[in-house]
Amino acid sequence: MLDRAFIISWGALLRQRGVAAWLVAAATSAAAQAGPPPQDAAVLHRIDAFVAEQAADSGIPGVAIAVLQDGRASHVRGFGHDGHGNPITGDTPFPIGSLTKSFTALLVRQAIDAGQLDADAPVQRYLPWFRVADAQASPRITLRHLLHQTSGFSRADGIAPLLQGSHASVGELARGMATTALNRPVGERFEYSNLNYVLLGAVLQAVTGKPWDALMRERVLQPLAMTHSHTDHASARRDGMTALHRMWFGVPVAHDTPLLPGFAPTGSLVASAADMARYLQMMLSGGAAPGGRVVSAGAVTQLLEPASPPSRSTLMSSDFRFRYGEGWFVGPFGAATDARWHLGNLASFAAWMVLLPDTKQAVVVLINANSELPFGEVNAVMSRLPIGVVNLLRGQPAPQGPSLRRSYVPFNAAAVLAVAAGVALAWRAGRARLARWSLLLALLAVAAALVLRVVGLTAAMLAASAPDLALVLAVLGSVLCLPALWRAWSWAWHARRHRGRISQP
Repeated sequence: MLDRAFIISWGALLRQRGVAAWLVAAATSAAAQAGPPPQDAAVLHRIDAFVAEQAADSGIPGVAIAVLQDGRASHVRGFGHDGHGNPITGDTPFPIGSLTKSFTALLVRQAIDAGQLDADAPVQRYLPWFRVADAQASPRITLRHLLHQTSGFSRADGIAPLLQGSHASVGELARGMATTALNRPVGERFEYSNLNYVLLGAVLQAVTGKPWDALMRERVLQPLAMTHSHTDHASARRDGMTALHRMWFGVPVAHDTPLLPGFAPTGSLVASAADMARYLQMMLSGGAAPGGRVVSAGAVTQLLEPASPPSRSTLMSSDFRFRYGEGWFVGPFGAATDARWHLGNLASFAAWMVLLPDTKQAVVVLINANSELPFGEVNAVMSRLPIGVVNLLRGQPAPQGPSLRRSYVPFNAAAVLAVAAGVALAWRAGRARLARWSLLLALLAVAAALVLRVVGLTAAMLAASAPDLALVLAVLGSVLCLPALWRAWSWAWHARRHRGRISQP
């Protein structure tokens, strides 16, 4: 049954390749009709062709982009479909994940402008009950540490509620930090953790008396006329939010991605590409918007200023060097040597925003599918899209590489070979007269599980980020354990029969 489903899915994908040329042609025509200056039209033509080709070749259902030049949204386009049979447009809402952090940082800066908060004040000034496991560290953590991700909270603790599917509120998660151990001294170095922005959300709620979502709508979304942006999925779905997709062996499969209430300040926003363009236009304008000033120019400078110690990371198979501002990464991005950017993603979507302040340009790329498979460069296309758009905007070539589907071929082949080898070994161990071979295979499976645990790849994390890999490992582990389980069951059954015979008169 599973094989037949895959054959049907792959057939559908192969048929989609035939429309790749049509997508490119349609994107080209749309760009030509947009009406910017001739030199801009040529650049936008190349951007549209690149995005359309990358999406079609990789089997990505839908993508929306926005490109700002001279501080204005000169180009907003959709490609593909939303998973419900509707074409993606610039107004289609997408989850934007951790791009939300920059919005929460903006709320904090607004409160600082209003005299409600002090960036250098300890969190305990606003939340007297706040504690972490280290009693001496608790009063030293300031709002600035949270904004810059230098508080000492770990990345692992920041994703734990997500893996657990926690239904705790912002306040409950913040109070739960009383048992959380910091993994380094406060302010020593950068480490990305969702807990920093959860705690900022709790501070905002305490000083304003309003929940985070109400503050976001009142102070950011409404002033910027972000009419297709939402703080919850229910209202976003009513507005036509795209379906989301996880990649299973290179095939996009619709997947429901619920929001966690406690994670609202760190990753719950839903926004369209056109709305994100309005947000970035405000940032490029130093906090000014058509409807009035949203935040002071000095606050925007603080938001975008590199503040954390230098760091580097591999995100979506691309290596980035950066410092962290306040909800923004600061550093090179593709052909841009000095960009402000952020990524928001789960295993079912990816969202990117890139500010280029020196040239008054910006880029938004929203994708309604994703893969976090830690195998080769399977998910490189997800970062290749925004990097390619930035490069083309800067007059440089877009990065090249295999499509998402082609990148999956080695993994799919390895998965088939691994399961086949496991079945063969299990068959031979089951037929062997010596029980130790069955025990050795079971021990091998247990050892592999322990190794994954040691390197931080728990079953919950694998299931959430790479479900196809989790399935392969689960099947392989079960197959390797079957001979030992069969022998144990057989031994118990024979022992029971033997006892039954002895008990008969």
